[in-house]
Amino acid sequence: MIKKRIAELINEAIEESKRKGDLPSELEITPIIEIPREEGFGDYSTNVAFQLAPKLRKSPQEIATKLKDRLEAYGICSRIEIAGKGFINFYVREDIWRNALEDVCLKGVDSFLPDIGDNRKVLIEFVSSNPTGPLHIGHGRGAAVGDVLSNILKVTGHKVFKEYYVNDAGKQIETLGASTYARLLEMKGIETPFEAHFYQGSYVKDIAAVTIKQGIPVPTEKKEAIKFLARFASDLVLEGIKDDLMDFGVVFDNYFRESSLYTNGSVDDTLELLKDKGYTYEKDGALWFKTSLFENDEDRVLIKSDGEKTYFASDISYHRDKFLRSFDTLIDIWGSDHHGYIPRMKAAVQAIGGRKEDLKIVLIQFVTLIKDGKPVGMSTRSGQFTTLREVIQEVGKDVARFFFLMRKSDAHLEFDLDLAKKTTNENPVYYVQYAHARIESIFKHAETYGIDMDWIRAQGSNLDSLGTGEKIDLTPLTQKEELDLIKGILHFYDVLEGSAKSLEPHRLTFYLIDLVGKFHSYYNRTRILKNETNMTLARLTLLSILKKVIKKGLDILGVSAPEVM
Repeated sequence: MIKKRIAELINEAIEESKRKGDLPSELEITPIIEIPREEGFGDYSTNVAFQLAPKLRKSPQEIATKLKDRLEAYGICSRIEIAGKGFINFYVREDIWRNALEDVCLKGVDSFLPDIGDNRKVLIEFVSSNPTGPLHIGHGRGAAVGDVLSNILKVTGHKVFKEYYVNDAGKQIETLGASTYARLLEMKGIETPFEAHFYQGSYVKDIAAVTIKQGIPVPTEKKEAIKFLARFASDLVLEGIKDDLMDFGVVFDNYFRESSLYTNGSVDDTLELLKDKGYTYEKDGALWFKTSLFENDEDRVLIKSDGEKTYFASDISYHRDKFLRSFDTLIDIWGSDHHGYIPRMKAAVQAIGGRKEDLKIVLIQFVTLIKDGKPVGMSTRSGQFTTLREVIQEVGKDVARFFFLMRKSDAHLEFDLDLAKKTTNENPVYYVQYAHARIESIFKHAETYGIDMDWIRAQGSNLDSLGTGEKIDLTPLTQKEELDLIKGILHFYDVLEGSAKSLEPHRLTFYLIDLVGKFHSYYNRTRILKNETNMTLARLTLLSILKKVIKKGLDILGVSAPEVM
């Protein structure tokens, strides 16, 4: 809202400078505007003078001084200052903030959601865990990041499609089949070696037991039995994964099977396309992709010397399929150990006719579960891991989703199980949810004062649609804490826009913690219900908008907003 207006004013000042000959008419620039971390540097700050300096061959200080004079004429700020060697800091007038809050009262919280997606079709692929075992907490973090990022993109004007890529082909699935076969023979009393590279988890025994309990006919010949059990076991594991994700609040639009790319000929078609374009060559009996033509990376094998196609071949085919389905932007969420895979996929996208900018990769760092102050070890193949289901059962969906988003996705996360189970303000989830419940408690108390709470609760819900022009006077909101809350509420839209552009959903979690911190501080220092009617109504209106913003933020995070705690 106000940030957008500041950007418009900067652009107007630049255009005015062009008209007066101070800037070249062909100059194009997009101002970068940020909220300063320290309060003393204003409400907003821009480094536009630094952006212009190399183009104009003038000092940022000189450019900032000229822009400041023009910006002051618009009257939106109480003052504008030049800081450092050319930063321009904006101190927005108090009445401008109140007027903006009034707009939200009249038109509704949802009316000002930033529409930056231009209805672009986005396919976001995440989790995509091999169906060889249950989801662990690392997968849970990827699920939370992908789902919340999808929600953020949706509310900012993108058409979002969520997809899970099922790796149901290759060695790992074959190993699952061999592991299940060995356990099945054990249960039948047939002595058989259980090899070290087999999946050790107890779930493999459970799958083998299903075939016996349900009387499922397993082929007697070993090779055929392993092939059958590989499909049977992976399908059963996938159903468990779907159930876990559903309980975690994650629903995919599609589960795309890797095997389909082979059965429908897509992999072969893609390889032929790359050959026809001259992007492949043969060496040592293998077929190679010329990665180095596009990216600073070595060439990669598509077909091994024994004729086996690599995962890279099917991955190129899969991304080509995404573009053929008319998606404009592809977002892949990968574990951080796949970092080295990025250049080759960027190269592949260019080779099949896309732009590398159309493929965006979000990396997820590892999660360490902390229990009783000590880390819990994990290894899927050895069977020593904490499943996502166990975490959900231990702390609940709300806490798990919130905790997974308490650090930037490419930073290592420590999931403190003991903190997650606390029902005090030490627990950030409780801290945010309690603010929502506390405001509702204030509203119920206000009803005993004879205040029309239906009208108050309607604030921020598009009063224009109610066919009335009535509004509450917000001018009594002059305390610093009240203005801080107003600014915090209105920054909601800046945070959503920034999160969507940077693909960083953790920004919303940080924002909510900071916002409710302002509220709890305000509540502890301020008497909301006073004898002065105008003041009381203004404060209740402020809290009505705050409550809706908290709920909207929690909804996007997939976390509940209880009214009683």
